[in-house]
Amino acid sequence: MPAGVCAATTNNRRMRSFLPLILAVATMGATITPSNVAGLRVRWQVKLGAVADTAPLVVGTTLYITATDGTTYAVDTANGRILWRFATHGPKITTSVPAYDPATHALYVPGVDGMVHRLDPGNGREVREGGFPEQITLAPQTEKNASPLRVANGYLYAQTSGYVGDATPYVGHVVAIRLSDGSKHVFNVLCSSHHELIEPQTCAGQRAGMWSRAGVVVDPDASMHGRIYVATGNGPFDASAGDYGDSILSLNDDAATLIGYLTPPNHDELEADDLDVGSSSPAMLPRQPNSATPLMAVQGGKDSVLRLFDRAHLSGTYLPLQSIGLDHLLFSIPGVWTDGAGTTYVFIGITDGVHAYRLVTKNRVSRLVAAWHTALDLGREGASPIVGDGVLFLATSNQLLALDAQTGRQLWSSTAIGLIHWEIPVVAGDTVYCADYNGTLTAFSR
Repeated sequence: MPAGVCAATTNNRRMRSFLPLILAVATMGATITPSNVAGLRVRWQVKLGAVADTAPLVVGTTLYITATDGTTYAVDTANGRILWRFATHGPKITTSVPAYDPATHALYVPGVDGMVHRLDPGNGREVREGGFPEQITLAPQTEKNASPLRVANGYLYAQTSGYVGDATPYVGHVVAIRLSDGSKHVFNVLCSSHHELIEPQTCAGQRAGMWSRAGVVVDPDASMHGRIYVATGNGPFDASAGDYGDSILSLNDDAATLIGYLTPPNHDELEADDLDVGSSSPAMLPRQPNSATPLMAVQGGKDSVLRLFDRAHLSGTYLPLQSIGLDHLLFSIPGVWTDGAGTTYVFIGITDGVHAYRLVTKNRVSRLVAAWHTALDLGREGASPIVGDGVLFLATSNQLLALDAQTGRQLWSSTAIGLIHWEIPVVAGDTVYCADYNGTLTAFSR
């Protein structure tokens, strides 16, 4: 059952977060810590014209968010005033997130027309140059732009899936658009010998969509040269035929070459039972110099398995470094955070609450060890933890929560938000922003 949202990496001076989610760009000023988070109060609320089932993007003093009807809003972070709107028109919906390129001061926004549009972030006017608007699907009625857009390596990345209900034809694919000239590379998860957008009904295999809330993930380690990762949903798996359903894939920076894949040996069972591996994207862990596998990642899916794997050597249908059975399906984005002592934590938000794991390396072998569990009712599809400066935020229906990242103790909560589906909060400086399923955007600050 496809859907989606989110992207980006943030660092702060005292503690580092490697989760691909906090969408604050070039923000400065005070941060939210365990000692001051209790002072958060509603700063403003604004009603959007439609539900934004997604996460916001904050660039300086402006917030950008795209509603399901394909309208992108620019909002003044000081007072919640809507500065401009940019509307697209098409047959269905999007749950994608805009992306910003600081090098060219360009904003890229998703549409419901099968296109990605380039805008002037100051006034919302479309910039029709460099190949934009760029088409990312030939079948917007059955192929969905579900996940966040992402700018990295000089490319704009997008991934596609189907809509809720899995109505075919659709074939999941990754699109990499070179921003310097608009040239485009496509990696089709099925029929992967075709390196361009295809009419999905022309492929014998179907589905294998990518609909996670994190989207395409870029490796932050310089030694990996901008390698990207995706996780696919239900579809046929046959590497010899170029079909990669229910797999974790590693591609080079222009998405033209498959570097490696990791596929559970029970992939046929996963496809038959609708247990998408790709209900969540891989999350990068910081380099572990004392480990025999210094570059690792975690990933989990609807098969209720959290995997720790060596992202530098994806090994076909072989087992990952570690598999942890979960009591519930994983739809949310794993959060990754390193504390001041250098210990890396992984957080997941599933039906029964937030689970935290510590990464422990002994005799050069790394494993995840349970650290704490805070019992919460997060619903069937869970919630994505946002972590920074020792505070973990997550949104559940009618409540925004802050937990101590090291202990799981609740530090603060607010009932000022409405129902939550795929909405995810974002932290920028001393402010937290969160949309809800009532079509409201709320800002909290000290």
